Amino acid sequence: MTTIFYLEPELVLAHGRKVLFLNPNDLQIFKEIELPTDLTTCGLKPVAASEATEEQPATKSEVSILNVSYSPDRQLIALTTTGQKALLLYKSRPEHAKLLSIRPLARASSALRFAPDSSSLLVTDKTGDCYQFDCSADVEAPPKLLLGHLSIVYDILWTPDQQHIISCDRDDKIRVTNYPASYDIHSYCLGHKEFVSGLALLGEQQLQHLVSVSGDKTLRIWNYATGEELLLKELPAPAVRLQLRELVPGQRYEAAVLFYDHSAAIGLYELQLNAADAANPSWSVTREQLIEAAAGSWHIGNFALCGQRIYVLGSLNDNLSLRAYSSQDGAEDATLPEGWLQMVDEQFAGEGQCVPEDLSVWFKKRYDNVSDYMERKKRRIEDTNKAK
Repeated sequence: MTTIFYLEPELVLAHGRKVLFLNPNDLQIFKEIELPTDLTTCGLKPVAASEATEEQPATKSEVSILNVSYSPDRQLIALTTTGQKALLLYKSRPEHAKLLSIRPLARASSALRFAPDSSSLLVTDKTGDCYQFDCSADVEAPPKLLLGHLSIVYDILWTPDQQHIISCDRDDKIRVTNYPASYDIHSYCLGHKEFVSGLALLGEQQLQHLVSVSGDKTLRIWNYATGEELLLKELPAPAVRLQLRELVPGQRYEAAVLFYDHSAAIGLYELQLNAADAANPSWSVTREQLIEAAAGSWHIGNFALCGQRIYVLGSLNDNLSLRAYSSQDGAEDATLPEGWLQMVDEQFAGEGQCVPEDLSVWFKKRYDNVSDYMERKKRRIEDTNKAK
């Protein structure tokens, strides 16, 4: 799995056991984190053989980074890993990140999110459970189980006031949970017909608006407090990643969507708040642009919006490759210094193959039980008639 995101002034890339923090203009390296092959050497307590499960075996396997997140105050960096499943917390300053704690995870993580005040961290896993880890308490303190879904959670958000946690899953649900009383569900945003892969908050806090994308080929905007759908935008293909950036504070945004298995790799959609009716604000898509995927064996895994560029991290012949596109015309950006993109690829050369993730498993499995039933009924009638 590859990770890439932009948080000014750093472009963050992760693959294998390495995380790079780059200057996005010339791709010079600010700092890096490289995990050891065995996390017990940096403090991870292995699971006892009697406690080992299918999800967390006692035997060691290859360590690989799954998720990376920066705290809102920019003081902390969190990583989750697979192989040896763990949550690692780093102090981001000074220049070289310093490991503060390492805690075991029962299962592989699927999403990671800091609280707005950076005091705690949410980690969701592939069974749908969401745990809260305190970033300041004793690392020996067990995490708190906050909420659970019946399927894998693909994204999770805190609202800015920390009154609600918003999560989405493979079973096409968006759930708004009260916090800290997380046993109480505030609302649902229902309407998607396939997995919901990404969420982002829109507008000012008092608007309580949310954008979502899904495998059902739609982008939707909601009032998450009431569950009301405010906008439905048809997409050319299923959506598997969402990035959002603010163009005009509280008024205009650009949503970037990575598509699944389509000639148009990324769609850019400008979202405009229509606030003429203050009591019933609405949204519209004022501009859209499709960026074509490169031909051949190039597969996009993830991307980041950064100024007038879109940095794309993917797989080329099963090797990690970084590319840059212009967000204006969709063409590959030729303004970066020659050799910088290749320099980044070389930094990850020892991190193993970059094999495209099989996203087909995200879709619901459809079973035609009716046809099978009708065929069996037909045979029973025929057998009955023969017996007569």
